[in-house]
This record gives sequence, C-alpha cells and structure tokens, in this order.
Amino acid sequence: MGKRTLTGLPLFILCGWVCLALAYPPVHSSPLKKTLDASQIKAVADSQPQPAVVEPDSVGPIGVFAEIEVAWRKEDVRQILRHYGTGKVAIAIEGSGPTGGTFSRNQSYYLLKDLFKYTITEKFEFVQYRNISEDEDKVYAVAEREYKRNDDGRLFKDKIYVSLHLESDRWVIDEIKSIR
Repeated sequence: MGKRTLTGLPLFILCGWVCLALAYPPVHSSPLKKTLDASQIKAVADSQPQPAVVEPDSVGPIGVFAEIEVAWRKEDVRQILRHYGTGKVAIAIEGSGPTGGTFSRNQSYYLLKDLFKYTITEKFEFVQYRNISEDEDKVYAVAEREYKRNDDGRLFKDKIYVSLHLESDRWVIDEIKSIR
C-alpha cells in the first residue's frame, strides 16, 4: 500500500476549512471584556429613551435612522441587520477589523459583533440628514460617535455615515462608514 494523498473535492473542502479557521479564529474570553455594575446599567437605561420598534416595511427613512441609532447605542447587531436588504453592504468603520469592503448580512453580523465587543459606545446620535424627501430613492445621515477601546480605555470621536436606498418599498442600509 502506497501513501494516500488528498486530491479533488476533499482537498478543496480541507482548504476551505483552513481558510475559514484562519479568517475567523475562535473567540476566547478576554480579560478586557466589558463589565458594568448595576448603577451603570441603570444610568444608561434612564438616559436613553427607547422608541417603540416598528416593522421595517412600514418605516420611512427617518424611522429607519432612528431605529439604527437606538440599536447602535444598545450595541444590538440584530436590530441593525433588520434594515439590510438583499444585497451586500459597504462597511468601513474605525475600530473594527477589516479596513473596508462589501459584506453580506452574515459577514456584517460578525464584523459588527466584534466592533461592539472591543469598543464601548459612549455616544451615537444622528445629527445630519440629506435627501430626505418623497422623490428620492437614496438618502443618508451622519451620526456623531464617541467610543472607548477596551484595551486602553482611550476615547475616540468620529462620524458615521449611513446611507439607505429604497428596495421594494422598504428603506434598507446601503453603506456604513466612519469619516473624520
């Protein structure tokens, strides 16, 4: 009996798993993981009013931006992803892993999850809206963001640009990027 080698489909599958393992290493508990005591939780809960959640199909662009704002403050990735459409979304955010690209809903989930894991959102508030009118099919807003990194606690400030486009009578996220 001679040596056995992997060829064809088994080799392709093995290479795919190795690439995935390198791209997404296992998540381990970190001593830098954020923890809050009860007084901090109450202070945050008291300072940020929560609007009622509305089904995405019935919400105009201002409502979508409001829901994204609340979800970002709560670091709730699933609530942000509710506003994804069928296509990929361009993402380039300071404090996150990749420097930028277009990402599917699943890829965005892990990208945003990691962003919120390694940073603490201190402020996220939309302060500027553009192209908000009945006849536009693409709108955008700019939010002021303040966040701390978990590793050293330094405070950073930037702006987050979020654009929406109309897809089948529903406003969905087109792009999320940080700007200085």
